[in-house]
Amino acid sequence: MALKFRLRGLAETFIDEIVCPSCAVRGSDDQYFATEFTKVTLEGIIVIAQCKSCGEIFVPTTQRLGVLNPPELRVAVEKDSQTTGESILSDFKSVRVAAEKLNAERKGELH
Repeated sequence: MALKFRLRGLAETFIDEIVCPSCAVRGSDDQYFATEFTKVTLEGIIVIAQCKSCGEIFVPTTQRLGVLNPPELRVAVEKDSQTTGESILSDFKSVRVAAEKLNAERKGELH
């Protein structure tokens, strides 16, 4: 069963299978992976997964992003940024960098 992420008619993302780049655990549901670090960006919902087996934090490359309403998604992302004080992540690359920072922090490698 694929993982599905939807945001009120604004965007959706599907992942058929996730493979941990560290320990190679495979899964297609939340049994093996947590997704609480997932970000909503101007490109859509970009999933950040954490392997429940080894703890690795990463952005699965097999995501299929879909933006249903680009203007309204932009408004929602900007409003969320103002509310939370977090900076806007505009694309897949910026989310990947954020995930790498989370992973380095988890490992104690962030200086």
